[in-house]
Amino acid sequence: MRLPFFNKSGNEGKTFFGLFLKEQQGIGFVMKMKDANIILIDQEKFTYSNGWEHVTEAIDEVILKLEQRTKTKLHETIFFIYSHFIDEKTKDIKKVYLDKVKDLVKRLNLKALGYIEAYEAVLHYLEKKEELPLTAILIELDHSNLSVFVYRRGELTYLKVLAHTDKLIDDLLMSFMEIKGRFVLPSRIILYNSKDLDNESTEIVTYRWSEELFIQLPRVEIVKEHELIQGLLEVFAEQYGKNTTGAIFTEAKPKEEVMGFVIGGDVAKAKNIKEEIILPARISSTFIADKISSFTQKILTLPKIINKRWTVLAGIILILAGLFLNEYFFHRATLTLFLPSKSIKKDLSVTSDNLTISTDSKTVDLKDSKPTTGKKEIGEKAKGSITLHNFDDSEKTFAKGTSLETGGLKFSLDQEVKIASASVVTINGGVVKQPGKAKVGATADTLGNQSNIASGKQFKIADLSSSQYFGLNESAFTGGTKKDLKTVAKKDMDDLLKNIGIFAKKQKTDLSQAKKNSDAKILTQLTEVEIAKEKFDKEVGEEADTISLQAEVKLTAYSYTDKEMKDVILKILTKDAEKGFELSNNKLSYSIKDAAKKGNEVTINVSSDAKSIKDVSADEVIKKVSGKNTGNLKNLLTENFKIEGYELTVKPKIPLLQNLMPFFEKNITVKISSL
Repeated sequence: MRLPFFNKSGNEGKTFFGLFLKEQQGIGFVMKMKDANIILIDQEKFTYSNGWEHVTEAIDEVILKLEQRTKTKLHETIFFIYSHFIDEKTKDIKKVYLDKVKDLVKRLNLKALGYIEAYEAVLHYLEKKEELPLTAILIELDHSNLSVFVYRRGELTYLKVLAHTDKLIDDLLMSFMEIKGRFVLPSRIILYNSKDLDNESTEIVTYRWSEELFIQLPRVEIVKEHELIQGLLEVFAEQYGKNTTGAIFTEAKPKEEVMGFVIGGDVAKAKNIKEEIILPARISSTFIADKISSFTQKILTLPKIINKRWTVLAGIILILAGLFLNEYFFHRATLTLFLPSKSIKKDLSVTSDNLTISTDSKTVDLKDSKPTTGKKEIGEKAKGSITLHNFDDSEKTFAKGTSLETGGLKFSLDQEVKIASASVVTINGGVVKQPGKAKVGATADTLGNQSNIASGKQFKIADLSSSQYFGLNESAFTGGTKKDLKTVAKKDMDDLLKNIGIFAKKQKTDLSQAKKNSDAKILTQLTEVEIAKEKFDKEVGEEADTISLQAEVKLTAYSYTDKEMKDVILKILTKDAEKGFELSNNKLSYSIKDAAKKGNEVTINVSSDAKSIKDVSADEVIKKVSGKNTGNLKNLLTENFKIEGYELTVKPKIPLLQNLMPFFEKNITVKISSL
């Protein structure tokens, strides 16, 4: 932490700009000194969308937004940074970042007060909150860097900055292996960043750490973003020599929700605060024990009217009474045992003979529509006249409707016609056979302008030989037109009925039985749909682009309770559990593969996955550990109960007592789990 330009005089009413910089994002703060308090007025998050090369432009935009919202001019600036920004040799900001800081200070007309590292804020926040020197591993996570700090009784004993990859455990092992053999790591790990760290926490807790690194399984805690910010501002406030009395969170909504807090003193005078949520003071059992001790000291300093020997005796009695009261009421321990477990996976069938199946019905009104798919052609058929030719030696009669064809198009005669037989004539001394001819009207068989053919086409007559009979049109066929209309098809109605049934099954099945019991599960595979009434707005064949259906649908649902299902499954799986291992509901999961109903019997096929845990009596554990030294728990628990690990929390953290388990069994809570 460096604040080289800080001057403590004349700061009342001053406004400061705080800039928290990380690799890919940052937060800008507006802080004000008022009535000996540091007040967080507003804050704005931002990302470096164009990288560090253009970070100045991003910060300039943040300053503009904050100045507009708070109606202040920002100049004096304190920088908050992560430790990977610091050169390990020079203990100053790395040149690549320092040059950028100098550039933005110059270009944005800012005055740099100095910088504070984030880990200092976390250390300050935790030690103030817990009122004890910190013993823990701090892990500071940024996008591509992470920093590891090992604290033992408030002293920083190890610091390492390294690359942050997608394999967090490998990153940490690289650091922890440097410490191996020098000292045992604290079993408390604290993570912090500005995002959800649940996945990282789970990864650390579930990893099997070497006993050479940790005596017992490490527990993981996460410092939230608002706690980190609180620590940063408290460290900054301490540079003014103020006693911070706590944090009062406030919500102000000028444009969007902004969370802030006031450090030290009375915040009732802070302006523009629309709503206050005062965090209740945490009165710990340590505090009560301290009060008992304080009371004892006062008694011991009574005027020396009482005989000194009796005074000492009374003091000893009061001290012992205080210790007894603390032990009986406040000294508590929570012990979580991680026991050996075995997985049991099995597909099984559950029937309504051993599982209660409830039925419930309701009627719903549903509506659906769809485009029509039927087609209807309207228009006119092409008409014209054809001259029929007969080369046969006998007369030929063609009935009305006789088929004619040319170019794949078919026509029909409009009326019956007789054609004279062929005759032989002499032309220029030669004999020529001339056909009999007759002109008759004809109409195309189909609608459309494709039958509007030009003149001079030869027509084949029915299935007769074209060498004997054919037709020719001396003029064009005209008048053929066609238009396609959309109409309602029977299939459209069938599809709508089917869709209504599917839609009905997807309806939220909030039937009365399900409402009464939040544990109820609906067997969607068995949901029955009955269409009681149906009403279409169109008829089959009617011209329309869409068709709609209004239907009254009766839904019948079948349900069971999750608890009873688990009980039935556990009863079946118990036969497969090894001796000395116990199954429990909270270690069982299942999924419904399918369900069927035949008559009144329902059969449900289930895929189950359960974990059986070594059967250990919590009462027996409590008897074994009560009054024991916590340093001996691992050997005691491993020898007697074959544990794979454990977690222990002892409160209050009073010297001597915090290394002992409570003597009163009622003050020990045992939880059973597995890795």
